[in-house]
Amino acid sequence: MTTKKNNSKTFEIEFGTSGYRGKIADDFTYESVKLVSQAVCDFLTEKYVGGFPSKTIIIGYDTRFLSEEFAKVSASVFCANGFRVIFANTFTPTPVISIKILKEKALGAINITASHNPYNYNGIKFSPDWGGPALPEDTEILTKKSNELLKSTKYNFMDFEEAKSQNLLIEEDFINDYVDLVKSRLDLKLIEDNSRRIYPFITSMHGTSKGIIGKILGEAGYEFKELYAERDAFFTPGFAPDPSAKNLKEMGELIKKYNMQNKKAYDFEKSAIGLAADGDADRYGILDEDGEFVEPNIIFPLLYNYYIEGKGIKGDVARSVATTALVDRIAKYQGFKAIETPVGFKYLGKLISEGKVVMAGEESSGLTVSGHTPDKDGIYTCLLVLEMISYYKKPLKDLVKNILEKYGPIYTKRINVPIDKEKFKAEIDEKMEKFPKIFEGKRVMAKNITDGYKIFFDDDSWLLARLSGTEDLMRIYCEADTESNLDVLISAFKKYLINK
Repeated sequence: MTTKKNNSKTFEIEFGTSGYRGKIADDFTYESVKLVSQAVCDFLTEKYVGGFPSKTIIIGYDTRFLSEEFAKVSASVFCANGFRVIFANTFTPTPVISIKILKEKALGAINITASHNPYNYNGIKFSPDWGGPALPEDTEILTKKSNELLKSTKYNFMDFEEAKSQNLLIEEDFINDYVDLVKSRLDLKLIEDNSRRIYPFITSMHGTSKGIIGKILGEAGYEFKELYAERDAFFTPGFAPDPSAKNLKEMGELIKKYNMQNKKAYDFEKSAIGLAADGDADRYGILDEDGEFVEPNIIFPLLYNYYIEGKGIKGDVARSVATTALVDRIAKYQGFKAIETPVGFKYLGKLISEGKVVMAGEESSGLTVSGHTPDKDGIYTCLLVLEMISYYKKPLKDLVKNILEKYGPIYTKRINVPIDKEKFKAEIDEKMEKFPKIFEGKRVMAKNITDGYKIFFDDDSWLLARLSGTEDLMRIYCEADTESNLDVLISAFKKYLINK
């Protein structure tokens, strides 16, 4: 074991919910990984000053360039600080790591991933003992400690192989336990009974879910087509492992072609759909029978409704402030309530962890359920969509149409507006205080400052303005009953806020 003093750096480390991210070989280096890892060690040592309930740390990594090597560097720091490391023996999804924390009753986990960010980024994420994303009070401390170490302080380090030889580190498969848990939560018989009716196109986006969805589907008797399965650190064709409409366009065209060739597709005979997960498999992307991308703001309400109607799992639901109110309408109709949280899955995951809701979701493709991981899980979400289609025995397009006819219609949109942050911050409070009582013909019913500035109107439409945490951008979100109303509200709100 060696103790090394770090030279001063010109950049700062910002440790948020998703940990520390940066460009590989620029600000994300072996050295920065060592420093952040040491900061987490120091944080845990101070947190459990009265005695550790466990000294186990889970460490995993994604398919990005050098991820496994970065993970070994982090593990070497933890072992040098006296922690016991359980190290993933292959690329591992974020929800799998979360489940491993809970199974091992570990102090937490380190995950080397930059999730859905472009190929030239990587990151180091810390998850605490409850299995979800770190909360703000923890990330603030980690940011401070990381930057203190960045300036002048020492970190502890030992060789990875030496740590193994001293039994401070063991390598294990994390995925089998996760697969068993997912299968125990799914209605496998229902899924198996419909294996001849659905032909899934699936993709890991060259990421960590490779083979997992396919393994479960294969065992259930499904034929399927897997795209972008091989490891590719450049994540072609999208250059970012993000299951967005743009990046799933090619798969959508293949789905449409398959269903056009199968004349009985819309009679629910061997219909193709698309199931995708991002690079670390915590986000999902769903394509319908026309190969069209189905927005998370639709998938989330659909699954919550199915949880109640199909699975008989009833209870309150949680969503972020920027997520559709369609889920609120379903909750109210079913006799439950929707809990609104700030943006960030940490808040939603905590509600799941505490058993306060049966499902939690956000507009940026994050979702999880009670009794599962308190972190978002793209793999389980994809399989739950498949189960839902099997239950209703209708095409996904029809399920979307039906729920909007019953509870909608709802249209959602988000735009990014470049701004001068300091000027905006100086003016926004006064502008929102003076916000007109009637705006574009709609009466203002309420305001909310849970996270950003949100306006509710008398026809159930709403507007939200939030500052980006990392860029000089204002994000405007809107939900309305027609596309024209959506565009009018966004345009007018943008003009009001920045006088343009």
